[in-house]
This record gives sequence, structure tokens and C-alpha cells, in this order.
Amino acid sequence: MSIAVAPRTLVEGCLDVDGTAPLDLVYDVGLALGLAEQTVRLAIRRMQAAGEVEQIGRGRRGRVERTAAAAASARFDDALLGFAFAQDSGDAPWDGRWRLYGFSVPESARSERDSLRAALLRLGAAILIPGLYVSPHDLGEELSTIVPGEDAAGRMIVASADRISVGGVDEPQRVAESLWPAATTLDAYRPLERELSELVVPPPSDRVAVLAAAIRLREAFGQALAADPLLPADLRASPWPPIELRRRFLSAWSALQQDTEELHALN
Repeated sequence: MSIAVAPRTLVEGCLDVDGTAPLDLVYDVGLALGLAEQTVRLAIRRMQAAGEVEQIGRGRRGRVERTAAAAASARFDDALLGFAFAQDSGDAPWDGRWRLYGFSVPESARSERDSLRAALLRLGAAILIPGLYVSPHDLGEELSTIVPGEDAAGRMIVASADRISVGGVDEPQRVAESLWPAATTLDAYRPLERELSELVVPPPSDRVAVLAAAIRLREAFGQALAADPLLPADLRASPWPPIELRRRFLSAWSALQQDTEELHALN
């Protein structure tokens, strides 16, 4: 059974290298994915309201364009992907240190507090106690990208340690299992594994089918990556299945990319 594709993923997946997609293509690919045109129109309106895309023209003769703000977010996602693949290939080894991130934000700045919390969780940090997070990675640069501004940085307390103990356990792999259970991450990759196993690359002449296949793959990959804290290999069992699944994804994506000009990198 194919994965259900979110309308937002459809729109983003149809954008070309310049961040533009004709609406007739978006609607046709949506229909191939089981998304009604009205559902897609509503998604585009919501993305417009959020400042992610602009619609130029109406009906099937119009087009959507990615905004500058959305392009910046896409660059961040690309950087995260680059890190994941670099780590998989051994080009980003762990230095053996844990990073601790804490903050105390008053109720009057609740939105800022929520932004910091969401950013840390998005970057794979785990909650040790309320207001204190831990990661094996230095997240400083990424945090400043997601939550810009001197006020946010000024409220953050950052420390590093060679050893942490969680529930009386300090062995790194056991600490990692306690904070980031392997089963949760492996479960998130099952839809991607299924999509890869069932993938049949359509003929290049069938532009809509190629894009639909790529977008299903993108949805499954995105869901898996969103649930993956991307821990260093030292902190996971070996072999670690997500590494091989990411490699298979890259191979499948490359095969689809060769068949249409619309696909590029990972959008």
C-alpha cells in the first residue's frame, strides 16, 4: 500500500530548480497521488497565507513560486540532509562529547520559548528535564538559523560533557537507547522501506507518473528523517538499517531524477 502524500509535499515536490511549478502539472500529479484538485487548491492557499509560496495566475494556466523565506528553509533542510549522508559515510565522526542546552524563558515570552523548544526537538535533541536538552551534536549554528535573534541566543545556556548519566546509566550506547529508543526510529523508516521495495520507475515519457513516484518516495523519506535524531554510528547498533535505507533512497532518487527535469537534489 503506497504512502499517503500530504498536499504540501505534492506542491513542494513539483517545484523545479527555480522554485516554480505550473499548476496544471501540480493538479495532474495530485490526481495521480489520489489528491483532489480542491484539496490541492486549499493547500496552496494555506501555503500562501504562511508565506511559503505565491500563486501567479488562476486555474490550470497559473503557477506557484517558492518565496525567499521558504527557499531559506529548504536550504536548511538540504544542509541537514548533507550532514546525514556525511555521517553515514564516516565524514562527520563523533567527538565523544555531549552538548547540553538549557533555557529559562518567562511566560511573557512564551512564543520564543516554544520556538526554542521546537527547534531543539527538530534538530534531534532529547529532553533530560523540563528546560534542559541534550544532543551528541553541536547545534549552535543550526539553532541560530532556525531561531535567529540576539534575545533567543541570550536566553540559551550551553555546556558540553564527556560523560552524562541518565537513570544511573552512563555507557554511551545505553544512554542513547534511553533517550532515543531505536525501535521508534526504526518504525519511522518502515514506510520508506516499503516504498523502496515496491518502487517501479515509470518510463521517462510519463512525466506525471515519474513525479508521482518521486513524491511518494520523498514523503516516506521526509517522515523517516523527521523522526530520526541522526545519532552518530557509535551510539547505534551495527549494522544500523537506516544507513542502508538512506543509501537505497539516494539510488532510487537518482534513477527517477534522470527521467525528468523537474527533479533536482532533494528540492
